[in-house]
Amino acid sequence: MVDIESLPSWMHPVFTGIKKLNPIQSRVHDHTLNTSKNMLVCAPTSAGKTNIALMSILRVISEYLNKNGGIDTSKFKIVYIAPMKALVS
Repeated sequence: MVDIESLPSWMHPVFTGIKKLNPIQSRVHDHTLNTSKNMLVCAPTSAGKTNIALMSILRVISEYLNKNGGIDTSKFKIVYIAPMKALVS
């Protein structure tokens, strides 16, 4: 399993309380963080699909990081459609 510490340090706060990605997240993390190719993840409830979506969002954000560590939010938009209302609350 992939250690959260192996991810870029600016991503660590997103995964507060998590030490390692689970097996499904670990399997797709390289593709998710290092390519802009589409991906379909089919897995049971509570398998970690939301964190995979977060990694995809972080990859997009990484393209717009300023040298001072800020994010140029005027250059992109991200739309996430939650599969269940409970995930939004």
